[in-house]
Amino acid sequence: MKVPLISVVVLTYNQFEQTTRPCLDSLRPWYGDPYIEFIVYDNDSPDGSREKTKKWCERFPAIKFVEGTTNLGYAGGMNAAAKFASGEWLYLVNNDTEFPAAALDALKHVLHTAEPEIGMIGPVTNSAGNGQRLYDPSKTKQQWLDLGAWLHQNPTNVLIPTYRCDFFCIAIRRSVWVQLNGLDTAFGPGYYEDFDFSLRLRQAGHEQSITEDVFIYHQGSATFCQSNRLKQLIRRNKKTLVQRHPKAKFLHARVCNLIVLKNPPYSNETTENGPIRIRKQIRVDALKKDTPKSLLKRLFWTLTTNKITRDHTEKNPGDS
Repeated sequence: MKVPLISVVVLTYNQFEQTTRPCLDSLRPWYGDPYIEFIVYDNDSPDGSREKTKKWCERFPAIKFVEGTTNLGYAGGMNAAAKFASGEWLYLVNNDTEFPAAALDALKHVLHTAEPEIGMIGPVTNSAGNGQRLYDPSKTKQQWLDLGAWLHQNPTNVLIPTYRCDFFCIAIRRSVWVQLNGLDTAFGPGYYEDFDFSLRLRQAGHEQSITEDVFIYHQGSATFCQSNRLKQLIRRNKKTLVQRHPKAKFLHARVCNLIVLKNPPYSNETTENGPIRIRKQIRVDALKKDTPKSLLKRLFWTLTTNKITRDHTEKNPGDS
């Protein structure tokens, strides 16, 4: 049997109607694609979602559904689910994501053409903690999905280097995943295991990139309730990351956006390429909107970004 190009690995936990069903529904156009296999792994949902997910998946022969017998957290769950994958690339998917029209078709092209030294590629999204985020709080979900469809129809074939990737949805060469032994389960339920993997990948000599030719909608932290326990988990995991990577750089997403704009093709002052120009405008608009709360920091940020934001007034696709 031919090895598929992509193994889409969806990790599910609770909230079937709010997260898992919309995610799996959005993937339906590709359930018959010979280049893609689907693994859905339930991380022992206690709220009835496991049974609902299993019943939903039984309707589609293309999906391999796996029931976890205990909650292994994000890292452990993904490690367990990835063992069932056979594709050249793993596409690790949180269940709080949705895929706009042609998303996986665009991804197939990106992965087909990626250079061998690139071990990991992250799509852009509406909600992330790094340069993958296209910031615009005024956009509705439908506007984001419309923008994603437009990006897929108007590719640039450009990969942008990134310091780290956010794992709301991530493509990793399976050979690299195996080399690094997957995610580190020391981070427990979640947070910072993706940062750790990004840094280990870099240390192993591989490169990682952002593709703006693939957009995935992200609800953001749908499986975590905002609580003191969550804050303690984040603090603990950040401490663990620093212990393992003392030189790790913690950059705000707005700074990562600025770094993207300082890379080709956006570092060129002018471009005749329409899709590139539109993508640049989206990021330039984010520089104007995503400002620090502190008045002093905001002033410094404005001075820093004025040169880039000057004279850009085009309207973005997806806007009403």
